[in-house]
Amino acid sequence: MLKPCLAVLLAAFSLPALAQDAVQELPPPEMAEAIARAAAMAEAGGQGPYPAEMVSDPSLPTHTIYRPRDMAAAAANGPLPIVAWGNGACTNIGNRFRYLLTELASHGYVVVAIGPVGPGFAEWKTNLGTNPDVPPAQRMPGSYAAQLTDAIDWALAENARVGSAYEGLLDGDAIAVAGQSCGGLQAIAAAADRRVRTALVLNSGTFPPGTAPLAGTGDATKLSLARLRGPTLWLSGDESDNAFANAQADFDAVSAVPAVWAWHRGTGHSEHYRQPAGGLFAPVVIDWLDWQLKGDADASGMFLGADCALCSQEGWNVNARGF
Repeated sequence: MLKPCLAVLLAAFSLPALAQDAVQELPPPEMAEAIARAAAMAEAGGQGPYPAEMVSDPSLPTHTIYRPRDMAAAAANGPLPIVAWGNGACTNIGNRFRYLLTELASHGYVVVAIGPVGPGFAEWKTNLGTNPDVPPAQRMPGSYAAQLTDAIDWALAENARVGSAYEGLLDGDAIAVAGQSCGGLQAIAAAADRRVRTALVLNSGTFPPGTAPLAGTGDATKLSLARLRGPTLWLSGDESDNAFANAQADFDAVSAVPAVWAWHRGTGHSEHYRQPAGGLFAPVVIDWLDWQLKGDADASGMFLGADCALCSQEGWNVNARGF
């Protein structure tokens, strides 16, 4: 049975109406080639060893799942970690970050993204109408931080349910919450959950003290940083990323858990996600997940030490504490 808030969200999301409006909408010419390559790569299942797919499940109509197509093969060497994902702008559309999340799943993860599958343009269009200046009737529906907890609840229940496609194939001790921009704030709020081992905060960070939490982000404020329960990664662009200062301030404020803040010179707030395989941040996210959820010590070399692998890549700046 759907929780009341999720039932309202689902009822508000009229997929046929959105899809009908977008039937003929195509990327602009300057984006067309990159989007075609990104879409083709997602259709192929990503670049990892386990070709992945994007699926909907009637038992969780409020979310979208990214998983290896052959779950048994992907889990042959051990159960698969779980990643709960929140979208930028707190958009309630599960295919918004399809290119990135397909890539993650192809490396042996089950990703449960907030929102049902929406129109195809949601995968490439920069502004989906979440700006408050857009008339209310034209705005995309929003999401809530609690949906990340719902994603975790569902994955663990399916792992335990006899006859489930996920039965015994998921690692309930290896759970991450992650998100971009507004979704990163949702991840910070959800990271207080005792079941969460690590959080990934992309192009995001809490607002200065005294600022009210952003709608849809739960209680994500500077005070909530004290409730982080495991190593946390902040990824951002440079000063042109409007989350740069917030990410830096969060990293500076956190002392109870190990933390990394890595930022890239020449990158803004939402660049690269419409690129093939999810763009520049995807390999960094995968190495973090491999390190934190799969215990891959080699992957830690991406982040730690003066000669860390990411440190040597052009444009990257890496700050680490507590390891």
